[in-house]
Amino acid sequence: MRSHGTNRPTHGRRWKLGGGGALAALVLAATCGGQGAPVPGPAHADTRTPAADGAHTGSWSPPGPFAESRPPAPLPPRPSLSSPRPDHPFRPRPPLPVHPDDPPPNIPRPPWIDPRCTVDRILETSCGVWWGASPWKDDPRPLERLMGRPMDIVYTWHGIDQAEVPRDRELPLVEEGRFLHANIEARHFKLPGRPPARYREIIDGEFDRVLRAQAERIGRLEAPFFLTFDHEADANKRYRKRGSPEEFVQAWRHIVDLYREAEADNVIFVWNVTGWPRNLDRLPGLWPGNEYVDWISWEAYNMTGCELQPGWKHVLSFEEAVRPAYEWVQYEGPKHGIDPEKPVMIGEMGTVPIPGDPEATYDWYAAIPEVLPRYERIRAVKLWDGMTAPSCDFRVLADADASRGFAEASRQDYVNIPDEARQAIDLAFGLALEAQDGLPLTIRDEPRATRPTARGRGGGGCAAPARRAGPP
Repeated sequence: MRSHGTNRPTHGRRWKLGGGGALAALVLAATCGGQGAPVPGPAHADTRTPAADGAHTGSWSPPGPFAESRPPAPLPPRPSLSSPRPDHPFRPRPPLPVHPDDPPPNIPRPPWIDPRCTVDRILETSCGVWWGASPWKDDPRPLERLMGRPMDIVYTWHGIDQAEVPRDRELPLVEEGRFLHANIEARHFKLPGRPPARYREIIDGEFDRVLRAQAERIGRLEAPFFLTFDHEADANKRYRKRGSPEEFVQAWRHIVDLYREAEADNVIFVWNVTGWPRNLDRLPGLWPGNEYVDWISWEAYNMTGCELQPGWKHVLSFEEAVRPAYEWVQYEGPKHGIDPEKPVMIGEMGTVPIPGDPEATYDWYAAIPEVLPRYERIRAVKLWDGMTAPSCDFRVLADADASRGFAEASRQDYVNIPDEARQAIDLAFGLALEAQDGLPLTIRDEPRATRPTARGRGGGGCAAPARRAGPP
């Protein structure tokens, strides 16, 4: 395994790798944090047009005129994630590491937003959204230099047959302070052509050994970890191709149950679909259940002029792309047992360069932070920074106007979670590490059960936390 140092980690570092029980400390800090002050405010897995084949003949019409924004459900109060140690002050975020050949980036951090900002145990914030990407060639640093700050979330792609999740090369991204979001595709990435895996194979346990290895490896990260199984299951190229909707649900639950049995308590489960209006009536059959999902996710794209979408002649704004699925979850979702209060992640978003109107490309990105507060359940947004054909190029850095717009959006307060909120999470993980007697900064090979954890520490009479979601 790859080592990141042998000295005992300190609070001054970002996320730590090694040891277990970190999420327990995080939950304790969130629910029992009265001791401290309030928080101040692979290359891509496959070449595809994002949700390109996602449409079908069914449809759902939002209630009321499409142009009218309905008030979203109010954000419920969240427990404050306070410093677990009042004698440990918040420390500045360390500078962003760069490749040796890169010039040192200038990374000014924006001012904090809201003195009441909180982050809960599944990383839902009360004061803005996490800002991330599935970066071109899996390297977020070029985008980060454009943004002028580190990325919050990096989206990665893996096969159901791959045990190394995350990959060794992705571990520094965690250590440097980013969250990872892994999509586990129902495909054999180790076989030529990456053929699909049947949901029935997963249900029957044919991948259990690999899945347990994934869970144990992720569980040894001292950081929260977003995970999705088979994203865009409602898209035409997946829907009923790898099994029935019922089998998708069974496979999803099987994976979640297996991860929980392996005590991968830092995993946050994100259910992702395309969000295309003509696919919305497929969603009830693909819903795994509230106890098996932490975040709901869909996508927001504009493909004007993309050769893989020859009928796409119009321009769809970010808000127009987001709204149909948002309203469906809020107004139709409860009829199908979907909790509309779950946080929402826009799992992929972007526009191709809009033909004949460069300023419209700039405006598409620049307007995003202004749109987001109108959709209160949205708490994370990720760019898909890829290309599927010459005229279907979503890479921000390949277009000057897209670069300007994305950079402008990235500077806005609403997509910059205060450092103090992040550092409170860091302090909670640091508390877990202090209980582990100097474990080296690495993913360790010993079984999880042999290592000390931080369960039961921190709050005197605080009880150990209950599981995040799921039946007792």
